[in-house]
Amino acid sequence: MQAEVAAAGSEREALSFAWGCLWAALHHSFTAARGGLAQVHHGGVLGCAVAVLAGCAFMHSAGAPGHYVWMNLLSMVFAVATFYVLPHQRLQADELLRARLAFALGAMLLIAGVGLAHTGASAWLRIGPVTLNLPWLLLPALLLASDVKPQSVARSWAVGGLLMACATLVLQADPVLLGLVAAVLAVRASRQRDITSAWLALTASGMAACVASAWQAPQALAFVDQVIHRAFDQSELAGLGLLLTQVLPLWLALQHRQARQHGLVWGLLVVLSLPGWLPSPLVGFAGSFIVGYVLSLMFLGNDSQLHPGAGHRPAAAPDRRAPPPWRRSGLT
Repeated sequence: MQAEVAAAGSEREALSFAWGCLWAALHHSFTAARGGLAQVHHGGVLGCAVAVLAGCAFMHSAGAPGHYVWMNLLSMVFAVATFYVLPHQRLQADELLRARLAFALGAMLLIAGVGLAHTGASAWLRIGPVTLNLPWLLLPALLLASDVKPQSVARSWAVGGLLMACATLVLQADPVLLGLVAAVLAVRASRQRDITSAWLALTASGMAACVASAWQAPQALAFVDQVIHRAFDQSELAGLGLLLTQVLPLWLALQHRQARQHGLVWGLLVVLSLPGWLPSPLVGFAGSFIVGYVLSLMFLGNDSQLHPGAGHRPAAAPDRRAPPPWRRSGLT
């Protein structure tokens, strides 16, 4: 560019060429940025951040306690920082590692559930000033990590993790999350034509039916449960905007084939939150759901990794007999 500018016949022509170079550089930079956001991980993190920020903005404007906003923001920052540190690329490539991690997550749920059952609130774990709900935090990741091929040698690890998770939910008398497990496994059994997933779905359904009589719907808490309803009560525009931002992270399931299970899990969680059976994911005060969403993204692979030839055509070799054509701005 410097050589072209130096050889220009006038200052106007040099300025025109420099402007054309700047426009071309901005165009290529914007195209590269769009390509990065199109990847499933970056899109998922971005969608989660937008939903959390929208929920924080609504809570602040509606007069929620100040620590609700700060806790959600800190949960998002912690989740995103942890995501980019953990070896998610290895998890995408190693099915056995994913299955063993599913087993470990199920064991963590069962051990915590048994150890805290005597307190009467076994779903909650207090770590200093932070209170975590372990099923909300770990169950979505466990469901995605256990999605392995039926004929895989890692299948026994995944099944063990699912059984321990179901046993934990029975101890906690939680038919809502047991129903979530049953629905996800039923869809998986239909997709994979897998009898084991079908039996697990039936088992989870039976467990949910057994504990349903001992379950009571939780009392709705402001800015935690039914946040979308509260936003619509404030104004239709606020309610519609918050609803759209809550379902924004689910667009991954429409854009990426490998994210359909992820979209199914979180779509069901959003549906279950509408009647107040669960807190509103991402937009309400529930840091466990925020960290759990980003944690579940680790088990998704990029399109380029699953289909190396898709969307990556080899570029034509440049013509070395002549300099590359520089696009000028067209100014005269």
